[in-house]
Amino acid sequence: MTSANKKHNLARNTTFLTIAFMVQKILSFFYFAFIAQSIGHGNLGKYAFALTFTSIFVIFMDFGLGPILTREGAKDETTLELNLRRMVGLKILLVIGALIALFVSLQIYTTFVHLPPDTLQLSYLASGIIVLDTFAFTFYSIFRAKQRLLYEAIGIIVYQFVIVGAGMAVLLMRLPLHFLIGAILLGSVFQFSYSLFLVIFKAHLRVAPLFAWSQFRRMLKISAPFALAGIFFRLNGSIDTVMIQAYTTEDHVGWYQVAFKLTMALTVLPGAFATSFFPAMSHHLIHAREKVAPVFEQSMFYLTLVSIPITSGVLVLAERFVVSVYGPVFAASGLALQIFMVSLVFLFLNYPVGNFLNAANLQTRNTVNMGIALLINVVVNFFLIPQYHFIGASIAALISTIVLLFLGLPLVYRVQSFNIRYLVAKFIKIFAAGVFMALILYFIEPYFTEKWHLVVLILISAVVYSLSLFLFGALTRQEMGDFLRVFLRKKAL
Repeated sequence: MTSANKKHNLARNTTFLTIAFMVQKILSFFYFAFIAQSIGHGNLGKYAFALTFTSIFVIFMDFGLGPILTREGAKDETTLELNLRRMVGLKILLVIGALIALFVSLQIYTTFVHLPPDTLQLSYLASGIIVLDTFAFTFYSIFRAKQRLLYEAIGIIVYQFVIVGAGMAVLLMRLPLHFLIGAILLGSVFQFSYSLFLVIFKAHLRVAPLFAWSQFRRMLKISAPFALAGIFFRLNGSIDTVMIQAYTTEDHVGWYQVAFKLTMALTVLPGAFATSFFPAMSHHLIHAREKVAPVFEQSMFYLTLVSIPITSGVLVLAERFVVSVYGPVFAASGLALQIFMVSLVFLFLNYPVGNFLNAANLQTRNTVNMGIALLINVVVNFFLIPQYHFIGASIAALISTIVLLFLGLPLVYRVQSFNIRYLVAKFIKIFAAGVFMALILYFIEPYFTEKWHLVVLILISAVVYSLSLFLFGALTRQEMGDFLRVFLRKKAL
């Protein structure tokens, strides 16, 4: 296969996986909305806590081994089977240790914090999900090493459809909450079985565990930086839910999760963009240094362009949006959603900053930054949640997101100086366009009273924002064309 064909194949496979993740996010968003409307904020809090608490321990099961398997396999495919068997052996030990830690932690948590028996049972049931998912992730790493991502893309989409289909049946039949966790477990059973089938019959590899004790220490040492970054990332997205449960009730967890899930669903946009940005930046840093600054500036500009209108629009329509999608009982989530929307701009801009640092082999510094942001998040939560409950957790998330961005930007500038004046000027003009759109939306919103009018308001906002970008000089025709071609993947960064 020629170099050009390899690049085309990788780009096509990456596109498949990106589309799969986007479909998964969209399905997950609407499914979660249906769950919220069907079971109410109290039960939603129990459901979300069980999944969030157990998900923390999946990091200790994975321990960054997946990327190592992919990296080593990409270098030499003949090592894949041996490394896979060693990792399966090691992961069996890690899973046993993580499950013991999970069950002990749940008992300690229940001792010091009132955790209802049904929430505890849901958490035990959810532990099966993370065990199956961690092995599926390892099996998919084989095909990432082979650059055959279509298999994983298909698995992700079918996995989500299985969950949604089974979950909808549970909700329509009004079965107990345990069956709703069971729907995810069913999806995980499929994903584990499917990925195992692929490894055996498509990759033609054996998966029998190999307990190479002399190699385990070396493997853990190599994977530790990846594991630490994963731990920080996972805790930053889950510690707030655990602390809300500890200080308040399941109702507050449910209200918080509605705002949090919506914000996380929107990260599919910078995530898709990062798929193009990371390999481009990795290449330019070595082979075309003169392109590094323009590409970074372009990425920051594009993500500001996307995030500002979302933030502006939801700030005006937050409560109405929550009530329309999740139901009146979740109206309290409106303020938390507004706070999250302010953090959305910083969250989006963190993607090119973090990806740049990883591309420049500064992943250790990036991990340290994530650890600092996590520490600040925990400390602020400790002071704010007891008094302001889930609103305090939203503020803590905003502060930690801002801190992470401004810890990373100076490091980027130190590696490669970029045009700060250009980015500030663009930000001000885009911000002005967003404010103008928000003002128009604020004044016309009372005249659109029907539920379906929300769609009309969104369309009007899009038109007003697009026109105001040109009005304030934030965007030229050429920039608009380039922007659309990059996101439609018709042009490389």
